[in-house]
Amino acid sequence: MRPEERRQEIMKHLNERGIAKVTELSEIFQVTEETIRRDLEYLEGKGYLKRTHGGAYNIKIGQEETAFYIRNMRNRLEKQSIGKVAAELVQPGDVIAVDASTTALQFVYFLKEKKDIVVITHAIKVVMALEGNRDITVICTGGTLQPRTLSFVGPLVESALSNYNIRKAFISCKGITLEEGITESTELQAKVKQEMLKAAKETILLVDHDKFGTATLTTMAPVTAVNKIITDTGTPKEDLDKLKKLGIEVIVAPGPGEVHNVSYGESENRHLTH
Repeated sequence: MRPEERRQEIMKHLNERGIAKVTELSEIFQVTEETIRRDLEYLEGKGYLKRTHGGAYNIKIGQEETAFYIRNMRNRLEKQSIGKVAAELVQPGDVIAVDASTTALQFVYFLKEKKDIVVITHAIKVVMALEGNRDITVICTGGTLQPRTLSFVGPLVESALSNYNIRKAFISCKGITLEEGITESTELQAKVKQEMLKAAKETILLVDHDKFGTATLTTMAPVTAVNKIITDTGTPKEDLDKLKKLGIEVIVAPGPGEVHNVSYGESENRHLTH
């Protein structure tokens, strides 16, 4: 394959996925990582993408949130596994904050049997998932609706979060590296999550293996801003070891084959994909 053709294919991949790692592209196109880095440097010079540590992201995707239903289909089983482990950290009497990520939504499905908890969220899907549960108090922050993420953003959200005594915040992100920290694709989402970090006594980051080594548009916080990170078995051990050295508790959820295939939200997802 000629360099021009390979670069076109790289852009097709980025248009579909939004982000990509150098190692991943090297395997796909059967060329060295150095060749891929030169390709990314060339494409960045043309204004097609933005390079990050270990990869690149599509500039358009980096500035605009990918539609919720698309994100919800990526690494679905891994997100379920992470969500199940995260739900075990929630105790009766907890006041928790939950962001609008698809990983956090999988976590929320495992809260349905919990009792005497308060869930504060800016996510429409989280509210819908817990609707009708008399043992869980759900508080929606309000704010300005962002249709692609099905969430509320803006000053009203940030002000609301600062008014509550939040015990634990469960959030996710678009990318995580030691250098750039925890990153988001829009400043509006980053600000909401920053307020969750400030308001909560304990913060748990729910992040699947694809997010590691990737940095997107804006840094939400350094990795040391969170207390725990829950990830899946696909995350490289070297990345986990680096986080542990920083004093962050790292929990690796079981592989997808070890998690029961939960039915929570299946009818919702059928609707989304039609």
